[in-house]
Amino acid sequence: MFPAFQVHIPTLVLVVALVMATAWGILIFVGLTQRTYRGFWWWILAQGLATLSSLLLPLRESQPELTPLTTALMLQWPVLLLIGLRRFYVRSNLPLSASADGLLFGLGFLAWVGVWQADMGLAPRVAVFSVVYAGLHLYAAWVTFHVREWRHSSSLKALLVLMLLGAVVQMPRLGSALAHWGDASVTDAQLNYVMIALGLLCTQLFALYLCLLLTYERTEAGLRESQRQLRVLADIDMLTQIPNRRHFNDLAAEALQLSPPGASSVMLFDIDHFKAVNDSFGHAAGDEALRLVARSARLILRSRDVVGRIGGDEFVALLPETSVSDALHVADRIVRHVDAERQSQQLAAISLSFGVVQMQRGESLAQAMHRADLALYEAKRQGRSRAVAAEGGHHEGAQPVFTQSRPLGLTAS
Repeated sequence: MFPAFQVHIPTLVLVVALVMATAWGILIFVGLTQRTYRGFWWWILAQGLATLSSLLLPLRESQPELTPLTTALMLQWPVLLLIGLRRFYVRSNLPLSASADGLLFGLGFLAWVGVWQADMGLAPRVAVFSVVYAGLHLYAAWVTFHVREWRHSSSLKALLVLMLLGAVVQMPRLGSALAHWGDASVTDAQLNYVMIALGLLCTQLFALYLCLLLTYERTEAGLRESQRQLRVLADIDMLTQIPNRRHFNDLAAEALQLSPPGASSVMLFDIDHFKAVNDSFGHAAGDEALRLVARSARLILRSRDVVGRIGGDEFVALLPETSVSDALHVADRIVRHVDAERQSQQLAAISLSFGVVQMQRGESLAQAMHRADLALYEAKRQGRSRAVAAEGGHHEGAQPVFTQSRPLGLTAS
């Protein structure tokens, strides 16, 4: 059935078994000492059973009753690997189920047992084994193809290729078996052992590498997501879902670099009598009022504008390339949106006060915010529910001049 080929079979088996046992040990060590995920121990089981098959392989000559067990241990690998893959990617809508995987394995193994019990010779057994082995690998590749992450995962792509190669490498054995079908003189030759042993060795080593890579990819993705969440926690005010003071300063600095000097407006605004809202209606109502104001500001402002919560009920907005008059119109639109949303949600009445300034050449954002804060206090002094604009006061010791004062039409509660 095979051309003459001389190799010391016990040495080959020992080397293959040692390498596979070492790979299996590495998987177990990783599973016990590192974070793993659902399905990983199924891969360890598949590796262990394949290692056992390599140990039993040379015993088939002296103990033929071990042949079915050895065959089953070799056929199980793609099935158990696939079952582990289903659990590893439990959120992917994979076709069929683990029960179907086991059923296909059982049917294939029973087909081989039927040929073995019929004592039809080596060629039919090799042919049926090759067909079943290749079929299980092709089936596993087909299911792996439906894992939604495979297009973005180099490890899954490599695993898919490995499954396909597992089927392809059986084709020469299948062709040779079919060519010698019915030749009762054909016996198990050394090359048959070599092909089986080396096939097991290469498959398991690649499987070990890919299983570890899949685990690494999952861990790395989890770390990236954790880092993203930490960045969000560090940059975003969790209650209002807008930038906090630090992140606002960073975003505003970037926006100012893209705008002509002295062409941006800064608005500071807050909720009038916010403490009274909390005292009268509870902190839940106060939180909802803050969310409503932040949501309205996000909807009204342009994508290039920057808004943030800088503490308590106080908000700030940077409006690049916007005049004070336009900024006052923006303030009016914000309060109208707040009032409309408040009424639709049947929330308690609230009012807002604004302080608005135009940034000057050479003026820092902190200086502009200080002038806007003075304008906001002036709006409070004038009776709240209004927007006050300030000019000047950006030089050290100078006081701003409040040039415009516009009522906003909301009534403070």
